Amino acid sequence: MNKIGTVVKEKIPKEIIILGVIVILYSFQGLPTFDFAAYASKFSPLSEELILVRYIFSITLRIFLFIAGVGVLFRRDIFRKSILFICLFTICTVYWKHPFLCFKNSFMFNINQGVVPVDLMPKINLITWFCVVTSYIMDIVISVFLIYLFTRPKIKEQFK
Repeated sequence: MNKIGTVVKEKIPKEIIILGVIVILYSFQGLPTFDFAAYASKFSPLSEELILVRYIFSITLRIFLFIAGVGVLFRRDIFRKSILFICLFTICTVYWKHPFLCFKNSFMFNINQGVVPVDLMPKINLITWFCVVTSYIMDIVISVFLIYLFTRPKIKEQFK
């Protein structure tokens, strides 16, 4: 409160703005297309019910992550904690998030469309594993990075 008795909102620190923007952008990374058929084709041997559950869960998680990113800009601690939970959840479930089969199906689709040369067919498993492991590493690194930053004392005190 200032001398007149009105509430003065503190300026949002740069660090919080940067973290909020990172979380918001990360929420869009990996967002499944709204074309369910295209999404389902990546998981083709799975049952349609399981693919639908996975699809809905993925979109829901991204929406929560987006809302948490916006909430961080308002310095609400519940959103900081939500991000920490989502990051821990991502680390624990990264194996299920990026199944080998999904990458292999995408790779085969690109070969069939002529986007990727047919010469790479003999190396499909090696290339697919490289993509899977790269996705694992990226998700884990981003999650650990966000956990580290959102648990720093200087950042945590902004949410009190």
